[in-house]
Amino acid sequence: MKTKLLLFIALIFSAININAQVSLIGVGATGSWSTDYDLSDADADGVWTATAVPMAGGEFKFRLDHDWTTAWGNGNGLATWPSGIADTTPGTNNNILAIAGVYDVSFNQTTGEFSFSGGVPIPVVKLVGSAVTTAGGLVMSTLDLTTFTVSSAALIDGTAQFEVDGIAYGGLTFPTGTTSSETDLIPVTAGTYSTVTINIASGDYVFTAAPLFQLVSLTGDAVGGWGTGFDFDLTPVDVDNYRLNDIALLAADCKFRKDHDWATSWGSDGNAPTFPTGTPGGSNITVTTAGTYDAKLNTATGVYSFSFPQISLTGAAVGGWGDGFDFDLTTTDGVNYSLDNVVMTAGGCKFRRDHAWTTSWGGDAFPTGNPGNGDIQATAGTYNVTFNNLTKAYLFTDGLGVNQFGKDTFSVYPNPTTTSFSIKGNFETAQVYNVSGQLVKTFASSESNQYSISDLSTGLYFVKVSDANNNSKTLKLIKE
Repeated sequence: MKTKLLLFIALIFSAININAQVSLIGVGATGSWSTDYDLSDADADGVWTATAVPMAGGEFKFRLDHDWTTAWGNGNGLATWPSGIADTTPGTNNNILAIAGVYDVSFNQTTGEFSFSGGVPIPVVKLVGSAVTTAGGLVMSTLDLTTFTVSSAALIDGTAQFEVDGIAYGGLTFPTGTTSSETDLIPVTAGTYSTVTINIASGDYVFTAAPLFQLVSLTGDAVGGWGTGFDFDLTPVDVDNYRLNDIALLAADCKFRKDHDWATSWGSDGNAPTFPTGTPGGSNITVTTAGTYDAKLNTATGVYSFSFPQISLTGAAVGGWGDGFDFDLTTTDGVNYSLDNVVMTAGGCKFRRDHAWTTSWGGDAFPTGNPGNGDIQATAGTYNVTFNNLTKAYLFTDGLGVNQFGKDTFSVYPNPTTTSFSIKGNFETAQVYNVSGQLVKTFASSESNQYSISDLSTGLYFVKVSDANNNSKTLKLIKE
C-alpha cells in the first residue's frame, strides 16, 4: 500500500512538471514582452535550465505557463545580475536587469534562485578621483559590456578618472571628452549629474548635468484659496513641462505660479477658450466645470491644459496587454468612469492610466474586490465596467444580453433623485450598487414603479435591471 501511495505521489509531481512551463520574457531576454523563451523541464527539485541562451540585455522576468499570474522579478532587491533570488511579490515585483550575451541558465522554481553563467567576463568599471566622495569610487553598470553608466552622481569640485579592472584612465576635457592616458585627470565641476557614462571601447565619456527644475504650483479659489497654504506643486516632466495629477477643482479661478510667489505667474490671456486649455496671459484661469483633473503647464510657452485622467482597461481578458489593447473608460467628473458592453474572455486584466504602465491598478477578485496590484481574473462574458479614480474600486456587471435589452429600452427617472426612482422598461428585478461595488438594495418589479432609496447617502449609484432570462442592463443613478 505504501509503495502504491509513493508511486501515486510521484505520478502527481510528474504530471505537474509535464503541464508546467517556466520561461524568460522581456526586452532584456527575448527582445519583447510578448515573446517567451522556454526553459527545459524542471528536475525533481524544481530547477529549470537552458544552455546557450542569447540575452538581448535589459529588463526581463521569469514567468509560469506563459501567463502573468505567476511571475518572478526583483521585488526583494536580491535579483542581481548574474545570479540572485527572484520573487513574486505583488506591487514590488520589479524587472531584473540583464547584460547582453549568451548564457547557460538555471532557475529554481521553489526558491527563486537563478544564475546566468558562461557569458563574457564583466569588467569592473568605477568613477574615481577627488571629485568623488564615495569611498572606493562609484561602481558603474552596463547592459552591453561596452557602455558603462552611473546615475544620480553628486560630485564636488576636483578631478576624476575611470577605473577599468583596476587600471585608471583620464582625460583633459569636461563635461565630454575621450580618455587619453593613465595620468590625465578630468577637471570636474561640482554638481549633481543625472548620468555619467563611458564607452570603454572608444574611451568617450559624458557627464550629463541633472536638469534644474523650477518649483511650479497651482493656486486659487478653484483649489481652496489663493497663495500661501494653497499651493499645489506640480511634478516636472522635463525642464519646461510640469504636471499635477488628480487635482480636485471647484468652478472658480486659479493660476500657476513659480516658487510660491507672485513674481512669476502664468494665467490666461482672457480670450475664449480659457478652460480647459488656453494661451498665457495675466488673467485668471476660470474653471467652468468642477471635477478631478490632470493639470499641465509648459513654463517656456505658458500654454496650459486641464483634462480628465485617461483610464483604460487592458489585459488578456480583452485581447492582449498594453498598446493596441486599451479600452478607454469615459467620465464626466474625472472620478467615476464607465465602459459599457465590453466582451471579455477568461483571463487577467488591469486598469491603467494614460495607456502606460507607470500607473496601473488590479484587484483580488471578480466581478468586484479589493483594489491591488495583482491581475483581476475575469470570467468570460459581456460586461458594463465602472471604476472610481479616487478609491480605485471597480465593478463588472452583466452587459447586454438580447436585443430587447438595448441602450434605448431602459432608463431611470427622475435622475438625479432625492428619495425614490422609477424604471422605464419591462424587468424582473433591480439591484442597486454603490461605487465600491457593494449591493445596497434589491427591488422586485412593482405596479407602483416606485423604488425608495431615501435611506442611502448622497452620491453615484448603479442600478442593474434584469429580466426573467437573466438579461441585464446597468444604469447610472445620482442620489442628491
